[in-house]
Amino acid sequence: MTKPLHIGLLLCHSFEDILDKVGGLNYSAMFRQQFLAIDSRITFSDFSVHEGHFPETVDQCDVWLVNGSPCGVYEDIEWIHTLGNFIKQLDAANKPTFGICFGHQLMAQVLGGKVELSHKGFGIGLTHNKVTNETSYMQPKAPNIDIIAFHQDQVVQLTAGAKVLATNDFCPNFMVQHNPHMLSIQGHPEFTKQIIEGLLTLQPYNNCPDLRAKVMATGNTTPDAALLFQWVINFYQQALSETRSLPH
Repeated sequence: MTKPLHIGLLLCHSFEDILDKVGGLNYSAMFRQQFLAIDSRITFSDFSVHEGHFPETVDQCDVWLVNGSPCGVYEDIEWIHTLGNFIKQLDAANKPTFGICFGHQLMAQVLGGKVELSHKGFGIGLTHNKVTNETSYMQPKAPNIDIIAFHQDQVVQLTAGAKVLATNDFCPNFMVQHNPHMLSIQGHPEFTKQIIEGLLTLQPYNNCPDLRAKVMATGNTTPDAALLFQWVINFYQQALSETRSLPH
């Protein structure tokens, strides 16, 4: 049996005002719920990096997760710079790390890629993504994976050696393996349709009926969140195993 994971949640936003409207879970609890449904032995440590609360070292946790944020990774904000430097440290230490939306974009940027505000507009609602490259940890296998998204920025250029694992026409670099210990996804596997509807009640989206229409067009299709989180756990375990086998 594999050793239980200790996941460090690098929280880039709380979405507290929205989550209170749609069920009351806090953001870190949403991740706990998804991971613990697969492996009840997993433990967690939370770091509210958007409030300046950072880990002391990369070794405080076995593996790491960088979540979403309304901010752009290219913004000149102190905590974003600090988090970017911490991701560089995680990369140098071969620490298995998974990025979601903002985390996906920041990881790509830090590793040498490019992120920009997309001329295509918002990617919102349930996305249908074709698996273009299978890895050994993507078990159970699936030819496609449906994940909820809410973004306007996109990764438009990857670093050398990165591999796209899943893609759609609107967002070609949807799920990316940057290197053996860095994986990320543009979507929000932790989100539900109700959370997206809640986000659209915020003031910036008051006059955006087209965005609401996109969400409503999603229907009641269930996203493949459980499958994605299973893949992430498999990725963490595989990357940890490979890291431990490296010469010291």
